[in-house]
Amino acid sequence: MRRTAILVGLLVVLGGGLVVWAAPTGKVKIDTPGMVLEVEMYGQKVALPPLREVPVAAGTLETKGIKLHAQGRDMKNRPAIWRLDGTAPFGDLKEIQITAGEVKAIEGGAPLTVKTPFSVSTKGGKQVIVGLNFIGKAKEYYRTVVYMGRNRAPAPKIAFVSEDGKILDSGNFEYG
Repeated sequence: MRRTAILVGLLVVLGGGLVVWAAPTGKVKIDTPGMVLEVEMYGQKVALPPLREVPVAAGTLETKGIKLHAQGRDMKNRPAIWRLDGTAPFGDLKEIQITAGEVKAIEGGAPLTVKTPFSVSTKGGKQVIVGLNFIGKAKEYYRTVVYMGRNRAPAPKIAFVSEDGKILDSGNFEYG
């Protein structure tokens, strides 16, 4: 009886594996250099690398994350990898339709549109609150925290300059 149960269990597992293996496939190619798209496949998050065709099951892929990398320099002029992390909404990249036998080209990232919503607050003195929104070409949003290597980059500085070039006020952005 126990042998039969084990044999049936093995057949079910192998049969399920064959169904996944025999499922129609297409391919995905991330055409944006430095962009890594994280999608859900078979209940797990999988990273799709840039500039390579990756075979995937036909159907709909749901985006779980985006990482946009670029080669640059750090504050001491040493080579560094800079990174922006995507956040919902993922725009046109939220769901990706894969057709069997075809290659689906994905583009996002640069050029980035930077929107700067602002408001005035009188709480604790008069403050101008300036936000930043980074939006990619596929209408995907990126967090405003920039990473240099594995570390968060220092908050950017801002200066308000008059038409004649005089600095009226300056300060630093604050994360959060």
